Amino acid sequence: MQKSIDYLLEDLDEGDYDKVVSYIEFLVDAKKKKRKEEQAAEQVDVDMIVASLVGSIPDTGKTLEEYRSERLKKYEISD
Repeated sequence: MQKSIDYLLEDLDEGDYDKVVSYIEFLVDAKKKKRKEEQAAEQVDVDMIVASLVGSIPDTGKTLEEYRSERLKKYEISD
């Protein structure tokens, strides 16, 4: 592949060579940008998850200790 590219580049004028190099750089940058966008889309948005949870559990005005004691009583094993 590299030999083919070198062979093609040998016959180019200097102005055309610069155009080819610029076009290749453009393609590489476009591919990097696309890859970054795809990776960003795949990442979990923690803020969105937290926002979706806010309000799903109603605030009853209890303290954390009160919630804890409720849970302990609910799952307490009787002898």
